[in-house]
Amino acid sequence: MSNNPLPTTQHAVLIREFGEPDVMHYQDGVAIPDLSDDQVLVKVAYAGINPVDYKTRQGKGWGAENIRNNKFEHGKPAILGFDVAGVVVKSNNEQFTVGEQVAALTFDGGCYAEYVAVDANLLAKVPESVTLEQAGALPCIGQTALQFVEFADIKKGEHVVINAPAGGVGHLLIQLLMEKVNQDDIKVTVICSPEKYSKLDTLVDKSKLAGWIDYTKEDAFPDLQADVLLDLVGDDAGVRALDVLKSGGRVNVLPTIWVDKLQEAGSQDNLNVAGFKAQRSGEVMSQVLHKVGDGKLKLQIQQTYPLSEVVAAHRELQKGDTFGKIVLKVS
Repeated sequence: MSNNPLPTTQHAVLIREFGEPDVMHYQDGVAIPDLSDDQVLVKVAYAGINPVDYKTRQGKGWGAENIRNNKFEHGKPAILGFDVAGVVVKSNNEQFTVGEQVAALTFDGGCYAEYVAVDANLLAKVPESVTLEQAGALPCIGQTALQFVEFADIKKGEHVVINAPAGGVGHLLIQLLMEKVNQDDIKVTVICSPEKYSKLDTLVDKSKLAGWIDYTKEDAFPDLQADVLLDLVGDDAGVRALDVLKSGGRVNVLPTIWVDKLQEAGSQDNLNVAGFKAQRSGEVMSQVLHKVGDGKLKLQIQQTYPLSEVVAAHRELQKGDTFGKIVLKVS
């Protein structure tokens, strides 16, 4: 544990109600979190933003439920943000020492701030070959993509369709799927706009794709008799994509809030619909960081905003047309 004098207050982004982006307020004088046993205090360098962040801000899903129960009902504001990369400034865990660069996915939020307390078992040390900006972009999308491929349990020779292959999770997931094209002889078809399809060249060898569906056209999606749909969009776009599957096909959907809608839509074709939510772990965080550091995964960062411009960053992400990731620069 360090005896370095730390400030007692910080700049952070607070919300006191759910709603549009302007419910977020960047302010100073916010208390720095206290450390519990086995926690580490991280001076935040970069915080990634994800669709789950703006859905939480809107009052949707498990993140909002946690804030409602643990903060708002007790008259306290909340700090959003699940992705963090930064430097250890205080530690209640022997594994992490002051000055080390670390990254984590924490479902407790609090990363839109200068300091955040993180459970040590969620942290991974950032390799020298990875920048803190990259590390801050990776936690949610990297751990999700890695675990999502395992969760989908794709068999040798199966035909997999993925929508949103150029978004945060998608642009990593498509790279992991293309590894399986080579190893397990699977087929991969992507659903995306012409603009996104052209950008995939920077990530994968498109000549190895089985096909591309342009969702911006009015035509019905082709009946590909595909085995698996990896749905990263949900809602009506997810329902539309069900047409590509064979009877009894599998649908793995992220976010989980659309499971019921897709189950209902796919019931006549006996589709097996399962929702997926990443499990946080320092071990998986480390795997992701090393894949990027070793050049096995390419990370695309579309734009980096100062933390004070978090409202603009959320507005940009909510448009739904990002290529890769949007990141907040904190310090």
